[in-house]
Amino acid sequence: MIETNPFRYFIPSKPQKLIIGSFPCYNGKDYGDWFYSGSGRNHFWQLLSDLCAMPASNQQEKQKLCETKGIALTDIAYRIERKKNNCSDANLSIVELNKNGIDKCLDAGVTNVFFTSKFVERHFFALYPDNKLKTFLLPSPSPAANMHIGGLDEYKSLKQKGTLKNPYDYRLMKYRELLGK
Repeated sequence: MIETNPFRYFIPSKPQKLIIGSFPCYNGKDYGDWFYSGSGRNHFWQLLSDLCAMPASNQQEKQKLCETKGIALTDIAYRIERKKNNCSDANLSIVELNKNGIDKCLDAGVTNVFFTSKFVERHFFALYPDNKLKTFLLPSPSPAANMHIGGLDEYKSLKQKGTLKNPYDYRLMKYRELLGK
């Protein structure tokens, strides 16, 4: 079954940063109240809330956070087909890229582009090979990435030193380093 992205894009009045995800997670009844919330397990909004010290528990709070911090949002895929019934990027077969939504965000004046996975980054550079904006790869906010994060030498070292307790702490540290600029 082909799914169409229900959210398309969000552009605040003064966008500075664009965060590009893959595609909303369908939880069996809907895609959640707004970007990155369908599974209810994705850490994206908790990370932004902690990073920005602002609540992000419903669509209005999420939009206010993005408006206040100049964060535009969109996904790399406009239409997809799932190979299996889960939300993993590896499970997505992109039927149509979200070029229109990304173009609108880029044309709004963002100066930095952030990707929530290597999958997103790879498709972005295939679509925009001549991109001149600064780009950054964030650790995936998906709980499925915990195993990958747990295997990183940097994570292991920081955990052994007691600087970090878990993969969430690592993600938040990286989001502060990259998005806090």
